Amino acid sequence: MACELEQNTYKPGDPAPDGYLAWHEWAEAQHKAGLRQKQCGRCGLWRYPQELSDAIDRHELKSRKGPVFVESPVCLKCMPANVRAKAPT
Repeated sequence: MACELEQNTYKPGDPAPDGYLAWHEWAEAQHKAGLRQKQCGRCGLWRYPQELSDAIDRHELKSRKGPVFVESPVCLKCMPANVRAKAPT
C-alpha cells in the first residue's frame, strides 16, 4: 500500500498557503529563490518578505554607551484590522 501526496507548485513571492505540508513546500520554494525570513518585532515569529507589512517599529534602548535605536518589521497578522483595510494590495 502506498500513499502519494500531490502538492501545488509555488513561485517566489506567492502568498503563504494554509496547512502544514503545503507551507513547508512553499517555504522551500521561497528559500531556494533567495528570500530570507525576518523576525516580526511584535509577535517574534519569523516571516518571509511577502508576509511583512510596510510598517516598522522603532524603539530606543539604553546602554552604557548611550541610546541605541532598533528598527524591526511588523508582520501582516500583527497589524490592526483598521490599518490592514487601508493598505493597498
